[in-house]
Amino acid sequence: MNDQSPSDNLNRLPAGKQPTDHATRDRELFDRIAVEYCRKDLLPASRAARRHRLLQTLQAVPFSQNASVLEVGCGAGFAAQYLQGHIGHYCGVDYSTNLIDYAREFNGGPGIQFVAQNIQEFQPGRSFDLIFAIGLLHHLDNLDATLAALVQLLKPGGWLVANEPQPTNPVISFARAIRKRIDANYSSDQRELSSDELQAACSRAGLTDIHLRPQGLFSTPFAEVPLSPQWLTTPCSKLACWTDGCLEHLPAWLLNRLTWNLIIAGQKPESSID
Repeated sequence: MNDQSPSDNLNRLPAGKQPTDHATRDRELFDRIAVEYCRKDLLPASRAARRHRLLQTLQAVPFSQNASVLEVGCGAGFAAQYLQGHIGHYCGVDYSTNLIDYAREFNGGPGIQFVAQNIQEFQPGRSFDLIFAIGLLHHLDNLDATLAALVQLLKPGGWLVANEPQPTNPVISFARAIRKRIDANYSSDQRELSSDELQAACSRAGLTDIHLRPQGLFSTPFAEVPLSPQWLTTPCSKLACWTDGCLEHLPAWLLNRLTWNLIIAGQKPESSID
């Protein structure tokens, strides 16, 4: 499978259209912090938590080992490693050229493709059984347009699933607000999307069978912030992942105000005609 290169019109919008200031700032931020961002998946403690979050997210939807999968906002592409043996073909798209360069060098392989491009302009010439996004939607300044583009890329009957930070726990929301003010590597443009906002946006995009699931009680901090020393934080992270894996099977009404994140999934109708 041939990768597009960063010089092949990557990150370019059609004539007459320009990326918004919001999108430009976000892309520049992730290009700048690319090396530091990769550490989250290289250090054992945060790697375990990030893999756990991904696999918990994908448990919300059915897919086969032959599935053609698209990850939007793939970053450095570590999900391609985590999903080896679970899917057929993987394509990762991100508008950070620095992160995609890293992904191509270290996380490429047979059946894996990485593309540096704005997802609204991504035209692969094929459709996908499953599209997923981890922590992407709250970075967008045009959620409806992006979801519409993603639904266009789904096969009829295919699934879109996302994992997003949620605002129902006031302590967690306060911690995120403080981090936006003090952490230069944390996007100040991002926002928390409520379950109602996410559900309404997915419905407007034409998805059906929309369902939500709270995710991440103890493991999420390990996924977001590399902590030291690794000899201590790694077993703590693995214990947190195991604990979350048990607790996340509890009824949603018990977890809604406790978890860091929310999983939302929806299906493109079988009879859908693009």
